[in-house]
Amino acid sequence: MSYLLKDLYSPAFYEKLSNVLDKTITGFDKNKFVKEIYSPEFESKELKERMKHTTSVLHQFMPNSFAEGTLLIEAIIKQLRIEGIGEDSLPYMFLPDYIETYGLEDFKNAVNALEFTTQFTSCEFAVRPFILKYGDAMLDEMLKWSKHKNHKVRRLATEGSRPRLPWAMGIPALKKDVSKVLPILENLKADDSEYVRRSVANNLNDIAKDHP
Repeated sequence: MSYLLKDLYSPAFYEKLSNVLDKTITGFDKNKFVKEIYSPEFESKELKERMKHTTSVLHQFMPNSFAEGTLLIEAIIKQLRIEGIGEDSLPYMFLPDYIETYGLEDFKNAVNALEFTTQFTSCEFAVRPFILKYGDAMLDEMLKWSKHKNHKVRRLATEGSRPRLPWAMGIPALKKDVSKVLPILENLKADDSEYVRRSVANNLNDIAKDHP
């Protein structure tokens, strides 16, 4: 039987996740969570749909306050690490998606949450709506990230600001004017991390397509 990417969201995955949530969310109802996950439409959902469905179901068990929710996101990530669940695991992209979906109106707390979460699973897609909505204010935060001690946060500064980031939300302003992006790249062009330097190169390639 061939393996599909959407099957990353498997019974084993949700068993591990629900155990972590049970340890971090007061009053968490594991049985209800699993029941809500396995809606009648679940099997027909593709990878991204399952990810967003997981975000939506998680929200039912989170506080109404996004600020309080970000504290739980941190607690969830810390517990995942305690239990040996590795970083950069694709199915945990629902964590950045949670920030994007429910935090767009809370700039300060969302920025802090993105900074923390990207150290566990990359937030380059989740940061895009914030650039679109807040423009220079978000890019100013990303300039600060370009000097962060954690290389994954530095990488978010350049990857998230790519004018032509594949599969990501388009941001026409980044294609038109790269004046706010160039200082980020200047800070990172000789970064100690190859992971970061590759992202800088990709960003420059994007820029060259619109500004040859």
